[in-house]
Formats: sequence, C-alpha cells, structure tokens
Amino acid sequence: MMGYDDARRSFGPGEALDFDEAYRLAHLPLVAPGHPDALAGKDGTDYRNGRYATPRHSLVVPVDAGELGRSEAFRRFEAELRSFSFSDKIAWKIGRERSPKLHATIVGGLAETDLARCADAAAAALAPLGALSLRIGGPFLGRINTGRIYLPVYPCCRDGEDVFALVQRACGARQTRFYVVGCYHFAAALSVAETADLSGLAERWRRRILAELPVTSLAVMATNDDLALSGRVVAAIPAGGG
Repeated sequence: MMGYDDARRSFGPGEALDFDEAYRLAHLPLVAPGHPDALAGKDGTDYRNGRYATPRHSLVVPVDAGELGRSEAFRRFEAELRSFSFSDKIAWKIGRERSPKLHATIVGGLAETDLARCADAAAAALAPLGALSLRIGGPFLGRINTGRIYLPVYPCCRDGEDVFALVQRACGARQTRFYVVGCYHFAAALSVAETADLSGLAERWRRRILAELPVTSLAVMATNDDLALSGRVVAAIPAGGG
C-alpha cells in the first residue's frame, strides 16, 4: 500500500552519496554550519542559513524517541549503524537535539488560516477509529534530501485503508502513502566504499520492523526550520480513543 519502494534511492557500483541542493539549502547549514557545500540562501525562497522568517505549519504524528529507543530491534539497528566508519560523519548531536521533535508529516504546507479547520477535520476522522498504532520500518534513503536517513512509518489500517490517509482525505489533502521520520543527518558526504556499506545496511534492514508504537495524538506543528529544531505544537489532537 505504501509508496516507499517507488521513492527509494539505490546506489550502483562506484556511486557515492553526495548532498543534493535541497539538503544543502535546508539541512546542511544547520547540521554542519560553515560547510563549504552549504547554501546560505536561494533566490525565490526565504531560507537563510537553514532557517526562514515565516513559520511553516504541518499536521504531524509525533514519534516518542524514548519509546523508540526502548525497542530491542531499533537498538540492534542503531548499534550496527554505529559500527561502520561512516557513522563518524553522522551529526549525532543534532539527532539528540531533535529527539523531542521527532515526527512524520501527514499534511504539509498548511496555511495559517486553515489550521483550525484541518485540526477539527482530523479530530473528527480519528474519533471513531479506536486504539491506533504505527510501525517504524528499517532505513529509507530517498532521492530528495540526500544526506538524511529516514525511517518509514507504517500506520494501522481501518477497512483496508491506512488511518493517515483517512485523515488526509478529511483535511482535503492529497493522499501520499508516504510518512517518514528524518532520524540521521550526514555532516559530510560519503566515499564510494562508505556508500556501499550504507547501501548494504539499508538493504539488510529495509523489510524489518524496528518498533511498534501507539498513536496517542496528532499535532499541528509550526517551525522556522526544516529540522524542526524550532518546532512547537500549536494544536494537539487526541487519537486512539483518548
């Protein structure tokens, strides 16, 4: 049902992971300030060193980093991730700073005038569904924002449809079948050998479930950066019968 395989990036022999423009603009200035490949800004955008003056709003599902970290499968995966030499290029400090803000976006790009309507629609869609859960899958490397390792989210289903798609429909948003948590961020590009190691790791774990977590709420989040370091909840929406 989900769209991860179609959006996944694979690396062939001799290829190396480098940063695309999206990552260099939105993430690298925050992950590795002063990096020569970081883009301070871009014409037609309000980015300045990874931040923007006008906040963005999204409907998200929060992911409890503490509960994720208590999963034995997740701990095994992260231990293997740390075992490779390329792990020295991961910005672990940023990961720790972001841990209270971990989330997967359900509806992005919300207009400020539409926040209350979307929150009400999401609450109405969730109310009859009862207890909800999601599964966190093995690592996802995408074709956009190269430099991030994501963890894909697999929501539970009701009547053959994933519950986040039901929320998207209630909000009048496009149904994406795509909900990912940005977990790890590279502060330096990888060599060919390091990329091969990362690709092998991703392939070994891609069909594994790292954790199963309850969904107790959704949230409307405002942020002035794409890492959500400045993220704050402007509306909480109970889920799971809570």
